[in-house]
Amino acid sequence: MPRVTDYRTPWSGISKHHLRDAMPFSQAQQEILTILQGKVVVGHSIYNDFDALDVLHPGHMVRDIGASRHLSRLAGFPHKRCPSLKILANKLLNRQIQVGRRGHCSVEDAHAALDLYKLVEGEWERELQDELQDDDASKHYMQDEYWPDHEGGGQRSTTARRWSALTHH
Repeated sequence: MPRVTDYRTPWSGISKHHLRDAMPFSQAQQEILTILQGKVVVGHSIYNDFDALDVLHPGHMVRDIGASRHLSRLAGFPHKRCPSLKILANKLLNRQIQVGRRGHCSVEDAHAALDLYKLVEGEWERELQDELQDDDASKHYMQDEYWPDHEGGGQRSTTARRWSALTHH
């Protein structure tokens, strides 16, 4: 098991004594994967957490409010800017979070992230649905009927067979 060299206590609120009797990383990772299976995950800069956990979660099942252009626009920030959770909560929810010296409170941060998501949920989900429908429409043209037979012998082309193998398993 890798040794912890930086607890990032100002942000995590965790120090060495918190990990003395902690479960092994692989067990925690497996429990987290079980919890996340099939669920939409809402958070701020959530890919950093996925990276630390060495977890991949489907992009269409992630709502990263730190990268949300909807929230940036609502807060009056430029599209390319990724405002902090603290700034977004203050500006859009009129809520003070991450104050004091004990570090971030993960529960407080999660509530703020979810409340911020709810501000733009309808617009965000409609846009995602439109994108998914566009993807489904383009997949239609990858069906066998649109691919020529191989040299007129009734066999599908190599590309069509490969595509079929990828999409039907």
